[in-house]
Amino acid sequence: MNFVFSQRVVGYYPQWVVGNLPPSEIDFNVVTHVIHSFAWPNEDGSISSYDGMFGSDISNIIHNQGGKFLLSLGGWGNHAGFEVMSGDPVLRELFIYNLVSILLVNNYDGVDLDWEFPDSNTDRENLNLLVSDMDSIFFSINPEWIISMAIPVSNWWGQWHDFESLEQHVDFFNAMTYGTHGDWSSHVGHLAPLYPSPPDDLDGSCDENMNYLHFSRGIPKDKINMGMPFWGLKWEASNINEPFANNSENIFYYDIPELINNGWSYHWDGDALCPYLVKDDGSLVITYENPESIAFKCQYVIEEGLGGVMIWALSYDKTEYGQELIHTISENYLKSFQEKVAIPRLISLSTYPNPFNPLCFIKFQLEKSHFVKIKVHDLLGNEIQLLNNKTLPSGEHRLLWDGEKHASGSYFINVEYDQNVISQKVTLIK
Repeated sequence: MNFVFSQRVVGYYPQWVVGNLPPSEIDFNVVTHVIHSFAWPNEDGSISSYDGMFGSDISNIIHNQGGKFLLSLGGWGNHAGFEVMSGDPVLRELFIYNLVSILLVNNYDGVDLDWEFPDSNTDRENLNLLVSDMDSIFFSINPEWIISMAIPVSNWWGQWHDFESLEQHVDFFNAMTYGTHGDWSSHVGHLAPLYPSPPDDLDGSCDENMNYLHFSRGIPKDKINMGMPFWGLKWEASNINEPFANNSENIFYYDIPELINNGWSYHWDGDALCPYLVKDDGSLVITYENPESIAFKCQYVIEEGLGGVMIWALSYDKTEYGQELIHTISENYLKSFQEKVAIPRLISLSTYPNPFNPLCFIKFQLEKSHFVKIKVHDLLGNEIQLLNNKTLPSGEHRLLWDGEKHASGSYFINVEYDQNVISQKVTLIK
Protein backbone atom coordinates (compact mmCIF):
# COMPACT_ATOMS: atom_id res chain seq x y z
CA MET A 1 0.00 0.00 0.00
CA ASN A 2 1.27 3.48 -0.81
CA PHE A 3 0.32 6.94 0.41
CA VAL A 4 -2.26 8.78 -1.68
CA PHE A 5 -2.90 12.48 -1.09
CA SER A 6 -6.13 13.63 0.48
CA GLN A 7 -8.66 16.03 -1.02
CA ARG A 8 -9.50 13.49 -3.69
CA VAL A 9 -12.20 13.87 -6.30
CA VAL A 10 -12.79 10.35 -7.56
CA GLY A 11 -14.98 9.93 -10.63
CA TYR A 12 -16.28 6.59 -11.85
CA TYR A 13 -16.06 6.47 -15.64
CA PRO A 14 -18.27 3.67 -17.00
CA GLN A 15 -17.35 2.43 -20.45
CA TRP A 16 -20.86 3.22 -21.66
CA VAL A 17 -20.39 7.00 -21.10
CA VAL A 18 -17.13 7.37 -23.02
CA GLY A 19 -19.02 8.40 -26.16
CA ASN A 20 -20.89 11.12 -24.28
CA LEU A 21 -17.85 12.33 -22.34
CA PRO A 22 -14.56 11.63 -24.15
CA PRO A 23 -11.56 11.55 -21.80
CA SER A 24 -10.38 14.87 -23.25
CA GLU A 25 -13.53 16.49 -21.78
CA ILE A 26 -12.97 15.29 -18.22
CA ASP A 27 -12.18 18.33 -16.07
CA PHE A 28 -8.83 17.47 -14.51
CA ASN A 29 -8.80 20.76 -12.67
CA VAL A 30 -11.35 18.96 -10.49
CA VAL A 31 -11.11 15.18 -10.96
CA THR A 32 -8.01 13.59 -9.44
CA HIS A 33 -8.78 9.88 -9.98
CA VAL A 34 -10.71 8.35 -12.90
CA ILE A 35 -12.05 4.85 -12.21
CA HIS A 36 -12.68 2.97 -15.44
CA SER A 37 -15.73 0.70 -15.03
CA PHE A 38 -16.10 -2.30 -15.29
CA ALA A 39 -14.07 -5.45 -15.65
CA TRP A 40 -14.85 -8.47 -13.45
CA PRO A 41 -13.38 -11.80 -12.38
CA ASN A 42 -14.68 -15.08 -13.75
CA GLU A 43 -14.89 -18.24 -11.70
CA ASP A 44 -11.79 -19.68 -13.41
CA GLY A 45 -9.59 -16.68 -12.53
CA SER A 46 -9.82 -15.03 -15.95
CA ILE A 47 -11.10 -11.47 -16.38
CA SER A 48 -13.93 -10.15 -18.56
CA SER A 49 -14.86 -6.56 -19.34
CA TYR A 50 -17.23 -4.41 -21.31
CA ASP A 51 -16.46 -4.18 -25.01
CA GLY A 52 -13.86 -1.61 -26.02
CA MET A 53 -12.39 -0.98 -22.59
CA PHE A 54 -8.84 -1.99 -23.36
CA GLY A 55 -6.43 -0.97 -26.09
CA SER A 56 -7.45 2.71 -26.30
CA ASP A 57 -5.42 5.83 -25.51
CA ILE A 58 -7.56 6.84 -22.51
CA SER A 59 -4.69 6.33 -20.07
CA ASN A 60 -2.37 8.63 -22.05
CA ILE A 61 -4.93 11.43 -22.09
CA ILE A 62 -5.57 11.10 -18.36
CA HIS A 63 -1.90 10.92 -17.42
CA ASN A 64 -1.03 13.90 -19.62
CA GLN A 65 -3.54 15.91 -17.59
CA GLY A 66 -2.05 14.78 -14.28
CA GLY A 67 -4.82 12.37 -13.30
CA LYS A 68 -4.71 8.84 -11.94
CA PHE A 69 -6.39 6.03 -13.90
CA LEU A 70 -7.75 2.97 -12.06
CA LEU A 71 -9.58 -0.11 -13.29
CA SER A 72 -12.76 -1.00 -11.42
CA LEU A 73 -13.44 -4.70 -10.88
CA GLY A 74 -16.99 -5.81 -10.23
CA GLY A 75 -20.09 -3.65 -10.29
CA TRP A 76 -23.66 -4.67 -9.68
CA GLY A 77 -24.37 -8.23 -10.83
CA ASN A 78 -20.71 -9.14 -11.39
CA HIS A 79 -20.11 -10.92 -8.10
CA ALA A 80 -20.09 -14.66 -8.87
CA GLY A 81 -16.45 -14.73 -9.92
CA PHE A 82 -15.34 -13.05 -6.70
CA GLU A 83 -17.08 -15.69 -4.57
CA VAL A 84 -15.37 -18.64 -6.28
CA MET A 85 -11.98 -17.20 -7.20
CA SER A 86 -11.22 -15.52 -3.86
CA GLY A 87 -11.69 -18.76 -1.93
CA ASP A 88 -9.18 -20.81 -3.93
CA PRO A 89 -5.48 -19.89 -3.49
CA VAL A 90 -4.55 -21.12 -6.97
CA LEU A 91 -7.36 -19.23 -8.70
CA ARG A 92 -6.74 -16.18 -6.54
CA GLU A 93 -3.10 -16.00 -7.62
CA LEU A 94 -4.01 -16.64 -11.26
CA PHE A 95 -6.57 -13.84 -11.14
CA ILE A 96 -4.12 -11.36 -9.61
CA TYR A 97 -1.46 -12.06 -12.23
CA ASN A 98 -4.07 -11.78 -15.01
CA LEU A 99 -4.95 -8.42 -13.47
CA VAL A 100 -1.29 -7.39 -13.33
CA SER A 101 -0.99 -8.07 -17.06
CA ILE A 102 -3.98 -5.84 -17.81
CA LEU A 103 -2.63 -3.04 -15.60
CA LEU A 104 0.78 -3.14 -17.28
CA VAL A 105 -0.46 -3.33 -20.87
CA ASN A 106 -3.08 -0.59 -20.42
CA ASN A 107 -1.03 1.68 -18.14
CA TYR A 108 -3.46 1.76 -15.23
CA ASP A 109 -2.39 3.22 -11.87
CA GLY A 110 -4.15 0.57 -9.82
CA VAL A 111 -7.50 -1.05 -9.18
CA ASP A 112 -10.79 -0.36 -7.48
CA LEU A 113 -12.54 -3.39 -5.98
CA ASP A 114 -16.32 -3.21 -6.27
CA TRP A 115 -17.57 -6.59 -5.05
CA GLU A 116 -21.32 -6.08 -4.58
CA PHE A 117 -21.52 -7.71 -2.09
CA PRO A 118 -19.85 -10.26 0.19
CA ASP A 119 -22.67 -11.83 2.20
CA SER A 120 -21.14 -14.46 4.50
CA ASN A 121 -18.29 -15.01 6.94
CA THR A 122 -16.58 -17.05 4.23
CA ASP A 123 -16.79 -14.14 1.78
CA ARG A 124 -15.49 -11.82 4.48
CA GLU A 125 -12.38 -13.93 5.08
CA ASN A 126 -11.80 -14.54 1.37
CA LEU A 127 -11.97 -10.81 0.64
CA ASN A 128 -9.24 -10.28 3.25
CA LEU A 129 -7.08 -12.89 1.53
CA LEU A 130 -7.68 -11.42 -1.91
CA VAL A 131 -6.76 -7.89 -0.86
CA SER A 132 -3.74 -8.99 1.17
CA ASP A 133 -2.38 -11.12 -1.69
CA MET A 134 -3.06 -8.36 -4.20
CA ASP A 135 -1.22 -5.79 -2.09
CA SER A 136 1.78 -8.12 -1.72
CA ILE A 137 2.02 -8.94 -5.43
CA PHE A 138 1.46 -5.33 -6.45
CA PHE A 139 4.26 -4.22 -4.15
CA SER A 140 6.68 -6.64 -5.79
CA ILE A 141 5.82 -5.37 -9.29
CA ASN A 142 4.88 -1.70 -8.90
CA PRO A 143 4.72 -0.30 -5.36
CA GLU A 144 2.99 2.82 -6.69
CA TRP A 145 -0.14 0.97 -7.76
CA ILE A 146 -3.22 2.05 -5.83
CA ILE A 147 -5.86 -0.21 -4.30
CA SER A 148 -9.19 1.45 -3.63
CA MET A 149 -12.50 -0.13 -2.71
CA ALA A 150 -16.18 0.73 -3.20
CA ILE A 151 -17.93 -0.09 0.07
CA PRO A 152 -21.43 -0.24 1.56
CA VAL A 153 -22.27 2.33 4.21
CA SER A 154 -24.50 0.46 6.67
CA ASN A 155 -24.29 -2.78 8.59
CA TRP A 156 -26.72 -4.55 6.23
CA TRP A 157 -23.82 -5.32 3.87
CA GLY A 158 -21.00 -3.76 5.88
CA GLN A 159 -21.03 -6.59 8.42
CA TRP A 160 -19.36 -8.80 5.81
CA HIS A 161 -16.36 -6.50 5.49
CA ASP A 162 -13.42 -6.75 7.90
CA PHE A 163 -12.41 -3.10 7.69
CA GLU A 164 -9.74 -3.47 10.35
CA SER A 165 -7.88 -5.87 8.06
CA LEU A 166 -8.78 -4.20 4.76
CA GLU A 167 -7.65 -0.78 5.94
CA GLN A 168 -4.08 -2.05 6.18
CA HIS A 169 -3.98 -2.68 2.42
CA VAL A 170 -6.49 -0.26 0.85
CA ASP A 171 -5.40 3.30 0.03
CA PHE A 172 -8.90 4.78 0.16
CA PHE A 173 -12.53 3.72 0.36
CA ASN A 174 -15.30 4.99 -1.91
CA ALA A 175 -18.40 5.11 0.25
CA MET A 176 -21.57 4.36 -1.72
CA THR A 177 -23.75 6.90 0.06
CA TYR A 178 -26.46 6.83 -2.57
CA GLY A 179 -28.81 4.01 -1.71
CA THR A 180 -30.67 5.48 1.25
CA HIS A 181 -34.02 5.21 -0.52
CA GLY A 182 -35.18 3.07 -3.40
CA ASP A 183 -37.68 0.38 -4.24
CA TRP A 184 -37.00 -1.23 -0.85
CA SER A 185 -38.25 1.87 1.00
CA SER A 186 -41.71 2.46 2.39
CA HIS A 187 -41.87 6.01 1.06
CA VAL A 188 -40.48 8.43 -1.50
CA GLY A 189 -37.05 9.66 -0.44
CA HIS A 190 -33.67 10.93 -1.54
CA LEU A 191 -30.85 8.75 -2.80
CA ALA A 192 -28.36 10.60 -0.60
CA PRO A 193 -30.00 12.83 2.05
CA LEU A 194 -27.27 14.61 3.98
CA TYR A 195 -29.42 14.28 7.10
CA PRO A 196 -32.52 12.14 7.71
CA SER A 197 -35.79 13.32 6.17
CA PRO A 198 -38.07 13.35 8.01
CA PRO A 199 -35.73 13.76 11.02
CA ASP A 200 -36.89 10.45 12.53
CA ASP A 201 -36.52 8.49 9.26
CA LEU A 202 -34.92 5.12 9.96
CA ASP A 203 -33.61 4.74 6.40
CA GLY A 204 -30.55 6.80 7.26
CA SER A 205 -28.48 9.59 5.74
CA CYS A 206 -24.97 10.44 4.54
CA ASP A 207 -24.12 11.74 7.99
CA GLU A 208 -25.19 8.47 9.62
CA ASN A 209 -23.27 6.54 6.95
CA MET A 210 -20.07 8.44 7.74
CA ASN A 211 -20.53 7.90 11.47
CA TYR A 212 -20.99 4.18 10.87
CA LEU A 213 -17.82 3.85 8.77
CA HIS A 214 -15.65 5.96 11.06
CA PHE A 215 -16.95 5.50 14.60
CA SER A 216 -18.44 2.01 14.39
CA ARG A 217 -16.05 0.41 11.90
CA GLY A 218 -12.89 2.37 12.55
CA ILE A 219 -12.01 3.60 9.06
CA PRO A 220 -9.87 6.75 9.32
CA LYS A 221 -11.76 9.76 8.01
CA ASP A 222 -9.00 10.71 5.59
CA LYS A 223 -9.42 7.36 3.84
CA ILE A 224 -13.15 7.87 3.17
CA ASN A 225 -14.46 9.50 -0.01
CA MET A 226 -18.16 10.35 0.37
CA GLY A 227 -20.27 9.34 -2.61
CA MET A 228 -22.30 11.87 -4.57
CA PRO A 229 -24.93 10.65 -7.06
CA PHE A 230 -25.19 12.53 -10.33
CA TRP A 231 -28.61 11.00 -10.94
CA GLY A 232 -31.97 10.75 -9.24
CA LEU A 233 -35.12 8.68 -8.93
CA LYS A 234 -38.57 9.16 -10.43
CA TRP A 235 -41.40 7.89 -8.24
CA GLU A 236 -45.12 7.35 -8.81
CA ALA A 237 -46.31 9.38 -5.85
CA SER A 238 -47.91 12.68 -4.91
CA ASN A 239 -45.16 14.12 -2.68
CA ILE A 240 -41.93 13.55 -0.80
CA ASN A 241 -42.07 11.07 2.11
CA GLU A 242 -45.33 9.61 0.81
CA PRO A 243 -45.97 6.00 -0.27
CA PHE A 244 -45.31 5.18 -3.92
CA ALA A 245 -46.62 2.78 -6.53
CA ASN A 246 -44.59 0.42 -8.73
CA ASN A 247 -40.80 0.65 -9.01
CA SER A 248 -38.85 3.89 -9.12
CA GLU A 249 -36.95 4.82 -12.29
CA ASN A 250 -33.44 6.22 -12.66
CA ILE A 251 -33.19 9.66 -14.20
CA PHE A 252 -29.85 11.36 -14.92
CA TYR A 253 -29.16 14.89 -13.80
CA TYR A 254 -28.78 16.16 -17.36
CA ASP A 255 -32.48 15.42 -18.00
CA ILE A 256 -33.78 17.18 -14.90
CA PRO A 257 -33.13 20.97 -15.04
CA GLU A 258 -35.24 21.44 -18.18
CA LEU A 259 -38.26 20.00 -16.33
CA ILE A 260 -38.40 22.79 -13.75
CA ASN A 261 -41.36 25.13 -14.43
CA ASN A 262 -42.15 22.99 -17.46
CA GLY A 263 -44.83 20.79 -15.94
CA TRP A 264 -42.89 20.28 -12.72
CA SER A 265 -42.51 22.42 -9.58
CA TYR A 266 -39.25 22.75 -7.67
CA HIS A 267 -39.05 22.14 -3.92
CA TRP A 268 -36.29 22.09 -1.30
CA ASP A 269 -36.16 19.59 1.57
CA GLY A 270 -34.66 21.50 4.49
CA ASP A 271 -34.14 18.33 6.53
CA ALA A 272 -32.29 16.33 3.88
CA LEU A 273 -30.70 19.45 2.31
CA CYS A 274 -31.72 18.11 -1.09
CA PRO A 275 -34.10 19.23 -3.86
CA TYR A 276 -37.04 17.42 -5.38
CA LEU A 277 -39.59 18.02 -8.12
CA VAL A 278 -43.33 17.33 -8.09
CA LYS A 279 -45.25 16.98 -11.33
CA ASP A 280 -47.99 19.54 -11.60
CA ASP A 281 -50.73 16.89 -11.81
CA GLY A 282 -49.47 15.27 -8.60
CA SER A 283 -48.64 11.94 -10.22
CA LEU A 284 -44.84 11.85 -10.02
CA VAL A 285 -41.95 12.96 -7.81
CA ILE A 286 -38.25 13.22 -8.69
CA THR A 287 -35.62 13.19 -5.96
CA TYR A 288 -32.13 14.20 -7.08
CA GLU A 289 -29.01 16.29 -6.43
CA ASN A 290 -28.39 19.80 -7.74
CA PRO A 291 -25.62 22.39 -7.28
CA GLU A 292 -27.09 23.52 -3.95
CA SER A 293 -27.22 20.04 -2.41
CA ILE A 294 -23.78 19.12 -3.76
CA ALA A 295 -22.44 22.34 -2.20
CA PHE A 296 -23.82 21.32 1.21
CA LYS A 297 -22.20 17.90 0.83
CA CYS A 298 -18.87 19.49 -0.09
CA GLN A 299 -19.07 21.69 3.00
CA TYR A 300 -19.77 18.58 5.08
CA VAL A 301 -16.77 16.71 3.64
CA ILE A 302 -14.48 19.64 4.51
CA GLU A 303 -15.85 20.10 8.01
CA GLU A 304 -15.68 16.39 8.81
CA GLY A 305 -12.12 16.09 7.54
CA LEU A 306 -12.94 13.34 5.06
CA GLY A 307 -10.44 12.30 2.41
CA GLY A 308 -12.49 13.37 -0.58
CA VAL A 309 -15.61 12.96 -2.66
CA MET A 310 -16.63 10.21 -5.04
CA ILE A 311 -18.87 10.61 -8.08
CA TRP A 312 -21.15 8.11 -9.74
CA ALA A 313 -20.84 8.83 -12.53
CA LEU A 314 -18.90 11.18 -14.76
CA SER A 315 -20.95 12.66 -17.65
CA TYR A 316 -24.31 12.31 -15.88
CA ASP A 317 -24.25 16.07 -15.14
CA LYS A 318 -23.31 17.23 -18.63
CA THR A 319 -25.92 19.70 -19.88
CA GLU A 320 -25.85 22.44 -22.50
CA TYR A 321 -24.40 24.67 -19.78
CA GLY A 322 -21.46 22.38 -19.04
CA GLN A 323 -20.75 19.87 -16.29
CA GLU A 324 -22.76 21.66 -13.65
CA LEU A 325 -22.18 19.41 -10.65
CA ILE A 326 -18.47 19.03 -11.38
CA HIS A 327 -18.27 22.83 -11.41
CA THR A 328 -20.03 22.91 -8.04
CA ILE A 329 -17.42 20.56 -6.56
CA SER A 330 -14.70 22.84 -7.89
CA GLU A 331 -16.24 25.92 -6.31
CA ASN A 332 -17.42 24.44 -3.02
CA TYR A 333 -14.88 21.74 -2.28
CA LEU A 334 -11.55 22.47 -3.93
CA LYS A 335 -11.62 26.26 -3.71
CA SER A 336 -13.29 26.33 -0.31
CA PHE A 337 -10.68 23.90 1.01
CA GLN A 338 -7.86 26.04 -0.35
CA GLU A 339 -9.31 29.37 0.78
CA LYS A 340 -10.33 28.48 4.33
CA VAL A 341 -9.85 31.32 6.79
CA ALA A 342 -8.15 30.91 10.15
CA ILE A 343 -9.86 28.32 12.31
CA PRO A 344 -12.10 29.92 14.95
CA ARG A 345 -11.16 29.10 18.51
CA LEU A 346 -13.55 27.44 20.91
CA ILE A 347 -12.79 29.42 24.06
CA SER A 348 -14.59 27.18 26.54
CA LEU A 349 -16.85 24.15 26.87
CA SER A 350 -18.59 23.02 30.02
CA THR A 351 -21.54 20.83 30.96
CA TYR A 352 -23.63 20.98 34.12
CA PRO A 353 -24.77 19.33 36.22
CA ASN A 354 -22.56 16.28 35.72
CA PRO A 355 -23.79 13.66 36.58
CA PHE A 356 -27.28 14.74 35.49
CA ASN A 357 -30.89 13.52 35.44
CA PRO A 358 -32.40 14.02 32.93
CA LEU A 359 -31.33 17.52 31.77
CA CYS A 360 -27.77 18.44 30.84
CA PHE A 361 -26.86 22.04 30.01
CA ILE A 362 -24.07 22.61 27.51
CA LYS A 363 -22.27 25.94 27.64
CA PHE A 364 -19.60 27.07 25.19
CA GLN A 365 -18.14 30.22 23.74
CA LEU A 366 -16.98 30.94 20.19
CA GLU A 367 -14.30 33.44 19.26
CA LYS A 368 -15.79 33.85 15.76
CA SER A 369 -19.03 33.12 13.97
CA HIS A 370 -18.81 29.65 12.46
CA PHE A 371 -20.72 26.54 11.40
CA VAL A 372 -20.90 24.28 14.46
CA LYS A 373 -22.17 20.73 14.78
CA ILE A 374 -22.98 19.41 18.26
CA LYS A 375 -23.68 15.70 18.69
CA VAL A 376 -24.21 13.24 21.49
CA HIS A 377 -22.48 9.85 21.13
CA ASP A 378 -22.58 6.77 23.30
CA LEU A 379 -19.42 4.95 24.38
CA LEU A 380 -19.50 2.79 21.23
CA GLY A 381 -19.37 5.85 19.01
CA ASN A 382 -23.02 5.67 17.93
CA GLU A 383 -24.65 9.03 17.37
CA ILE A 384 -27.52 9.48 19.84
CA GLN A 385 -28.73 12.96 18.94
CA LEU A 386 -27.81 15.97 16.80
CA LEU A 387 -28.22 19.11 18.91
CA ASN A 388 -26.95 21.78 16.54
CA ASN A 389 -26.19 21.85 12.82
CA LYS A 390 -25.95 25.46 11.79
CA THR A 391 -23.80 28.59 11.89
CA LEU A 392 -23.61 30.27 15.28
CA PRO A 393 -22.46 33.83 15.99
CA SER A 394 -19.48 34.64 18.16
CA GLY A 395 -20.07 34.78 21.88
CA GLU A 396 -21.56 32.53 24.54
CA HIS A 397 -24.08 29.79 23.77
CA ARG A 398 -26.19 27.44 25.89
CA LEU A 399 -27.90 24.27 24.72
CA LEU A 400 -29.98 21.67 26.54
CA TRP A 401 -29.85 17.91 26.12
CA ASP A 402 -32.81 15.99 27.51
CA GLY A 403 -31.70 12.44 28.34
CA GLU A 404 -35.13 11.28 29.50
CA LYS A 405 -35.46 8.68 26.71
CA HIS A 406 -31.94 7.30 27.09
CA ALA A 407 -30.46 4.69 29.40
CA SER A 408 -28.26 5.50 32.36
CA GLY A 409 -24.58 5.59 31.51
CA SER A 410 -21.80 7.74 30.10
CA TYR A 411 -22.04 9.76 26.89
CA PHE A 412 -19.85 12.19 24.97
CA ILE A 413 -20.91 15.70 23.98
CA ASN A 414 -18.93 16.45 20.79
CA VAL A 415 -18.64 20.00 19.51
CA GLU A 416 -17.32 19.96 15.93
CA TYR A 417 -16.14 22.95 13.92
CA ASP A 418 -13.92 22.88 10.84
CA GLN A 419 -11.84 19.75 11.39
CA ASN A 420 -11.73 20.15 15.18
CA VAL A 421 -13.67 18.15 17.74
CA ILE A 422 -13.93 19.10 21.43
CA SER A 423 -15.47 16.42 23.64
CA GLN A 424 -16.93 16.40 27.13
CA LYS A 425 -17.88 13.19 28.91
CA VAL A 426 -21.15 13.31 30.85
CA THR A 427 -22.96 10.72 32.96
CA LEU A 428 -26.71 10.18 33.05
CA ILE A 429 -27.96 8.67 36.32
CA LYS A 430 -31.61 7.69 36.72
